[in-house]
Amino acid sequence: MSQAVVYNRQGGPEVLELIEVAEPSPAAHEVVVDVRAAGLNPFDFKLRSGIIPMPVEFPKGIGLEFAGVVSAVGADAKYFDGSPVRVGDEVLGWSEGGAMREHVLTGDGTLARKPPELSWEAAGSLTIASLTAMACIELMNPHAGDTVVVSAAAGAVGVIYCQLAIARGARVIGTASESNHDFLRSLGVEPVSHGAGLIDRLRELTPSGISLAQDNWGREFIDIALELGVPADRICTIVDHAATAELGLANPGRYERNPATLERLASDVAKGNLNLPIDRVFPLTEVRAAFELLETRHVRGKVVVIP
Repeated sequence: MSQAVVYNRQGGPEVLELIEVAEPSPAAHEVVVDVRAAGLNPFDFKLRSGIIPMPVEFPKGIGLEFAGVVSAVGADAKYFDGSPVRVGDEVLGWSEGGAMREHVLTGDGTLARKPPELSWEAAGSLTIASLTAMACIELMNPHAGDTVVVSAAAGAVGVIYCQLAIARGARVIGTASESNHDFLRSLGVEPVSHGAGLIDRLRELTPSGISLAQDNWGREFIDIALELGVPADRICTIVDHAATAELGLANPGRYERNPATLERLASDVAKGNLNLPIDRVFPLTEVRAAFELLETRHVRGKVVVIP
């Protein structure tokens, strides 16, 4: 038997339970991974609480991303490049069945190899934020000469998006609380405080206009970007899907997660070319507290749980 976090009804963090489950056994093209770290994402609590109107079958596991050590391999399990998955491999990836557990069963197409230099905490929290940020970058194509404004720039998707846009030559302005300004400056981001007066601060910083906006916060920021003259199709949001439909905004949608891209991004983090800060690490037994912190929406980078 092993432990897993599940919920049997929608609601706040209090609905999460740590239960005993049978240890999984892989079929062909499946792999069992002993989890070393699993990251939290806003999608997790939005689905759990019912904010996202998707059908849920109970008991429902929680968490999409993990890193760990392969402990069992089904027949013909291979990485994206065709090389075999082997017991003892260190990997990171995603699982639709819930990653906050001691042992994850997942398909071989969801795995990337973990660089040895990459910490378990970083590896376990990289997948969703990095692939989402990359999907937005590829959709909007920021480049040299662009001025890009990013909301919630110190959050996980925001901070990776900022670095990827800067690497392409764009000028990046990021909204964040003042406690995160020095950190953002260290990455090359021009920080600006969110809250009352944001539109005036952005107008002063961008006399020549804004090329595109990346929204990781919600409608308040979207309305500011529109008022500042950013065309609707040059505003990309990962938060307000109703606004996407209403206003014709850009959105990466249900993009295809690519393990080759994930492995490349993991290598960039391991080499120090990409920074994903870890705000706090919790044991699996304190998963409710981990979500309580995440749901304040004032987290620098990622919150991680460790079995």
